[in-house]
Amino acid sequence: MVDLVSYTLYLDSSGDPGWCSPHGKSKVRHYVVAGLALTASANLQADSEVNRILRKYIRMAVWQGYKLELCYHHLIRGKNQYKGLDHPKRLEMANEVFDLLLEIKPVLFATAVDKIRMKQRYGVHAYNPKIYAMQATIHRFAMFLKRQTDGIGNVMMDSEEYRKDHKLQEMIREFKTTGIIIRGSAYQPRYIEKLDRILNTISFLDSDLSTGIQLADVCCRTVWQHFEHGKSNRFNQLAPLWNRDKNRIYEPSLVPK
Repeated sequence: MVDLVSYTLYLDSSGDPGWCSPHGKSKVRHYVVAGLALTASANLQADSEVNRILRKYIRMAVWQGYKLELCYHHLIRGKNQYKGLDHPKRLEMANEVFDLLLEIKPVLFATAVDKIRMKQRYGVHAYNPKIYAMQATIHRFAMFLKRQTDGIGNVMMDSEEYRKDHKLQEMIREFKTTGIIIRGSAYQPRYIEKLDRILNTISFLDSDLSTGIQLADVCCRTVWQHFEHGKSNRFNQLAPLWNRDKNRIYEPSLVPK
C-alpha cells in the first residue's frame, strides 16, 4: 500500500465580495481567496516559528487585551497589537514572516476576481465572487493532489467570515458528490471534478488558534494588494511558491480571463 502524504490547505479572503457601482456599493475592484498548502512537518515548523516571531515582537499584546496572532493588515498599518512597534520593527517582523514562508516552502493558491470585468462580461448571470473564488481555488488544490499520486488533503478556513454561511457549507457537501468546476454554455454552472482527494468537508477554525490560517492571511492580503493597488514587492517574493506543474504555473488565477 502506498503511503499517503497529507496536505492541509489554509484559506483566507481579502477585499469585498460585493459588486461595485452601479450594481452595488463596494469600493474595491478585486476579491481574493488565497492560501497555502502545508504538509504535517511544515505545519509543525510553521506553528513553532510563527509563535516565536509573535512573542519576539508583540509579547505584551495579550496583556493589552489583544489576541496573540499574526494579522498582516494590522501589521503593515501598525494597528491593534502592533501599535507599539515603529515602522522599522514592523518591517523587520514582516521580513521574518516572509523568510519563514520561503523556508517552509508551502504550495500557494490564489484566485482574484475582477468584479467590474466579471459584471461587464456576464451581467445578471455573473457568479457570486466569494463562491466562485472559493470553488476555483479548491478545485486547483484538488488537481494538485491528483498530480501528487499519493496526496490527500483537508481544507481549513477562518471561521470569522464563514461560521454563519451555512449555504457555503451545504455547497461544499454537494461538491463531494456532484463536482466543483464551473463551466458550460452561457455561463451556466455545470459541476464536474469530484473532490475525491479532499477529506471531509471544509473545516472552520478561529484564526488565533491556527498559525496556518494566519499565514494564509499574509499571503491573501499580499495578493490583494498586488491586484488592487499594484503593490508588488511582497507579492514578487512569493513567486517560487505558486502551485505549478513543471514549467506551467497555475497561480495566481485572475478571473475573468
